[in-house]
Amino acid sequence: MLQTKFYSVFLIISIVQFSWAGVIRPPSPIISDEAKEEFERQVRLETEEFLNNIFKNQIGFFNKVKTSLDPATQRYKDIETYVGKLEVAKEEKSLDKKDELYFDSLRKIDKSTLFLNERQETGLEDDDYQKILEENGLKDLMKNFLADVAVYFWKMAKHSGKVVESTMDRFIENMQKDKVVF
Repeated sequence: MLQTKFYSVFLIISIVQFSWAGVIRPPSPIISDEAKEEFERQVRLETEEFLNNIFKNQIGFFNKVKTSLDPATQRYKDIETYVGKLEVAKEEKSLDKKDELYFDSLRKIDKSTLFLNERQETGLEDDDYQKILEENGLKDLMKNFLADVAVYFWKMAKHSGKVVESTMDRFIENMQKDKVVF
């Protein structure tokens, strides 16, 4: 027991002595302010581009579908309303608001029947509505969405890697310059 206390006190005294001698430096910010600001700027730009691409693709798809429907149907009106909301989201300047509108549009499309045929809303048989969706690029919409998500996450990983690389370069440079590990 006494031996454990002795080792603890010895360790604390050693750390204090090393600190005074300059061997152990007080912790400094790991990521520089410049690297952090640049990373945040890149994330904002990439996120805005990602969201705008998704909005643009959905607007284009649903506008094509809408032209194949009777304007008197409920589905035509629902698509018109949905496209209007997507256009508002695309034009939004605040990234936080744009992001919120994106998630809101995902929830709405998930709960809606825009991809399903409701005869009383479309005036069409199931096969006819499915054909309209496919002829107007449903597969391309889904493929583009998956590609946009993959590209977005790749770009985020790439930007994160740049921050890690510049931080490690700075750390190694300081370590070599000062001959101090911590």
